[in-house]
Amino acid sequence: MTKYPLNQKGILSSALLILMLFLASCGHDKPLERNVDFPTGSWQRYNKLKFELPVKENGKTLDVIFELRCKKSFVYDEIPLNMILDTPSGEERIKEYLIQIRDKNGNYSGTLNGDTCISRIFLKRKLYCSKKGILKVEIENLNPRMKTEGVISARLILIGH
Repeated sequence: MTKYPLNQKGILSSALLILMLFLASCGHDKPLERNVDFPTGSWQRYNKLKFELPVKENGKTLDVIFELRCKKSFVYDEIPLNMILDTPSGEERIKEYLIQIRDKNGNYSGTLNGDTCISRIFLKRKLYCSKKGILKVEIENLNPRMKTEGVISARLILIGH
């Protein structure tokens, strides 16, 4: 049996290079994001947020996440939302959600960043898109007040698998 020393520079460097290329090619796609800012600090009741994000591959599964940034002084514990989602293949999904800002003890359920609370909710997990094209998502604020004060921004995040 022939033994080869492991410290041969050519074999070791080639193995490391192949390993690095393999690991780099296994990375996930960068998430797509669309942001809507509320410069006045309030979300008007009938101001529906409309997001359009490209689906670049057939047969891909996606996580669709909605993120809401509010001031710490935000008075509501949760916000009711309505979502209408249209896939590139023409399917429509409609669902109502409650995005939690605080739990029943009054603690923030999202992430705190200075004076901002960031809350996220999965609108769809592993949504299958059979065709490439544009994914359209419309979010409606169902809070009965005409203005929801303390909202800084909203973001839709699309993560491909």
